Amino acid sequence: MATPSDTRGEATPGRRKAAAGNSAGVRPKASQRKGRSEKIEHVARKPVQERSRQRFERILDAMERLLQTSDIENISLYDVAREAGLPPASIHYLFPSIAALQIELGNRLLETSTADVLDAQKAMARLRNPSWQDWLRAMGRRACDHFNRSRPSSEIVLAPMLHRESKRAAIAMNDRIGVSMLEGLKEVFVVPEVPGLAHRIALAADIADVLWSRSYIFNGRIDEETFEESIRLQIAYLRTVLPETLPLRRDAGAGGT
Repeated sequence: MATPSDTRGEATPGRRKAAAGNSAGVRPKASQRKGRSEKIEHVARKPVQERSRQRFERILDAMERLLQTSDIENISLYDVAREAGLPPASIHYLFPSIAALQIELGNRLLETSTADVLDAQKAMARLRNPSWQDWLRAMGRRACDHFNRSRPSSEIVLAPMLHRESKRAAIAMNDRIGVSMLEGLKEVFVVPEVPGLAHRIALAADIADVLWSRSYIFNGRIDEETFEESIRLQIAYLRTVLPETLPLRRDAGAGGT
């Protein structure tokens, strides 16, 4: 016969169901328990109407201003609402979480930094420097300087990721950077056909992100020693797929301004 202590140790149907749905034994967040859905989306709701698009950008502007002085993990949707001068419900409708804001602001800031890197690519093309290693260093230097000038960019990319969706977005961002950098590389050099080369360049960007994030967290900026180490590691990795030298394109730098 089971004693009271024995029955307390048995798994009831209700307990078995809970265990099956949450094997780690971690309770859902309160916002999930009280909500109608068990899943909180960390993706922004993209507006269609012009008025809503303006509000969308206004919210991103407010988030960017807050990041000038505040750490991203300390900012709440209510802080953003106050900074934007909008009701909290309006913020939450478009951005269900700060992670969603992190992703969207990251996409917007990427456009600015990509334009900066493209300018560096054009400058390198005009120099007709035959070293792809120097080309990589120049691209890295421009990106490093951008992060050290822009605290919001550093908080979005180098500060802690608030959710795994933020990390997925950061990976996708580097994938796009890999494609863009390969296009720039081909404008300067005759690049051999290497399967998955854009992905390899994206992985090299991931390497830099790890080191730069470490430096930013501890020092508030990317220090010179960390920058140099990141370049050494990226070059060493890309040497596994690229030859030591690449021939210059004959038209490299032609028509540049």
